[in-house]
Amino acid sequence: MTGTEVLKEQAAHAALKYVKSGYTVGLGTGSTVKYALEGLAKNLKSGTLQNIRGIATSGSTEKAALALGIPLVTFKEAPSLDVYIDGADEVDPSMRLIKGGGGALLREKIVAQNSTLKIIVVDSSKLSKRIGERWAVPIEVFPFAVDVETEFLKSLSAVPKLRLAPDGSAYVTDNGNYILDTNFGEITGVKELVTMLDSRAGIACHGIFRGLADLLIVASGVGVTEMRLGEKEKFLSLLKAIKVM
Repeated sequence: MTGTEVLKEQAAHAALKYVKSGYTVGLGTGSTVKYALEGLAKNLKSGTLQNIRGIATSGSTEKAALALGIPLVTFKEAPSLDVYIDGADEVDPSMRLIKGGGGALLREKIVAQNSTLKIIVVDSSKLSKRIGERWAVPIEVFPFAVDVETEFLKSLSAVPKLRLAPDGSAYVTDNGNYILDTNFGEITGVKELVTMLDSRAGIACHGIFRGLADLLIVASGVGVTEMRLGEKEKFLSLLKAIKVM
């Protein structure tokens, strides 16, 4: 296991202490969350946790959870969740996120909005002073609108790029949509950009998550650090410590 994978595992496992017996858990998507799934399954098997139910944010997470023996339900059976655990592609000091590298941004946002405690688990490479510094924003668009939304994003001085599948065809989400990975550069007017993207009928969802993280767990060379929303100085201190290592 590489050093980065070790950090991902540490962050994911640190989130499991917030999962109690009887909880309904939102199960995120991606390479960090897989360690949370494995840890959750281990605790269920040992009896440390009982009566856990999960709601998966993607077909891949659903498949992995079922293979590990984690019971799954739908929103019809559980309209609200106790806790949601997921990763992020980029996080800033205000705990604004860019998500969607794994293509599950729409379902992730739905699950996050319906969860009481939202936990984001990352390794230290995902921290930035501003979102957009390192990562393009995934924007899920309806196939019918892909061309007009591409032009709209270009009008914002952004650089949209259609995400492709391994065979070279357009990548298709679990919802049957396309993704435009859109480089805005460092995003200074996050609220204004979100308003513009939310207003477009052809955009099913975008990967900017605001107000959808309560607790950030970061694994780095200095250990595992937990931060609540509003702890900007703690975030910046950690970022500084990481950069001088």
